[in-house]
Amino acid sequence: MLPVLADLLTLGIAIAISPLAIVAVILMATAGKGRTNGTAFILGCYTFAIVFIGILVIIGRATGTDEPDSGPHITIDVIEIILGAGLLVLALMQWRHRSEPGTPKWMDSLDGLTLWKAFFVGILISGPLSPKDLPLLAAAGGRISQAALPIEEVVGVILIFGVIGVAAVAIPWLFSVISPSTVEARLTGPRTWLVSNHAVIMTVLFVVLGFKLIGSGVADLAG
Repeated sequence: MLPVLADLLTLGIAIAISPLAIVAVILMATAGKGRTNGTAFILGCYTFAIVFIGILVIIGRATGTDEPDSGPHITIDVIEIILGAGLLVLALMQWRHRSEPGTPKWMDSLDGLTLWKAFFVGILISGPLSPKDLPLLAAAGGRISQAALPIEEVVGVILIFGVIGVAAVAIPWLFSVISPSTVEARLTGPRTWLVSNHAVIMTVLFVVLGFKLIGSGVADLAG
């Protein structure tokens, strides 16, 4: 179990470093809704991650991806290489748009979200609307499905991986819970920096992770 988690650590940290998701929680926290909407948002991110990965693992293991020499196992490696190449393309696209100012328009409506809408936005931002997180979650699902582990350890890996994936997003939420009176003063600076440097951060992440996935897939096929 621990070797699998170690192998997934890079992917988990990369999912955690999601500037727009972090900014969304900061906006909720500085608006005084960090303990309610922020909690729902993080739960939405976590729920999507573990459910999405869980479905991929179930499908993968049902087709025999945990058998090293099986066709499905090789297919997962090929998909991983394709996902890595896709991330490199996204890196180029992000770099070309690095000078575009401002925050996405959907962030302007965060102050008025209800609890359930915040949960739903968390689901969307953690995968369906994230060009970074969805391929990384798919790669993690493929990696976990290939692991020769008993089912209870597979479940444990998925749950722990989900926690790693929301760790960075949870930091501003913790500020809103522990010290709500000073949360705006503490988080305004980081929010501005993340918005200003979002494209550059994402470009670096896409490049590093693209080569990481390609290298892992090629190494598996060669081994």
